[in-house]
Amino acid sequence: MESSRREPAGRERVSRLVDIIPPASALKETRKVLREKRVRIKYDPSVKPDSAKLSGDLARALGIVDRVELVVAGRAKFVLNAIVDEEVEADRVHVNPDVMREEGVSDNSIATIRAYSGSLRVGTITRM
Repeated sequence: MESSRREPAGRERVSRLVDIIPPASALKETRKVLREKRVRIKYDPSVKPDSAKLSGDLARALGIVDRVELVVAGRAKFVLNAIVDEEVEADRVHVNPDVMREEGVSDNSIATIRAYSGSLRVGTITRM
């Protein structure tokens, strides 16, 4: 009879231990790092030709500090200085219209933006 009394107590202890162990989903609680994002290009004549104005939220999310890489439809890649402005919408990047028109990029075009980590100098335009 003693053995039958010990089994329920042992099972109870095991169930308490299982409650302490976190689920697998809690152990793998890593945030997905955002490397690039699709945005709309907006013409802004007040922006310098070698710069791009973007929101602070977008800059923080992508880890942008000083330079950005802007790729338009897989055709052209621009390396520009980043100007963080809180008044800019999170899904838009303001650029100089003269440079973009010269390269055939229209207002409200969709582009991919990411933090630049290469060795090209600012203002470089690469045709793909």
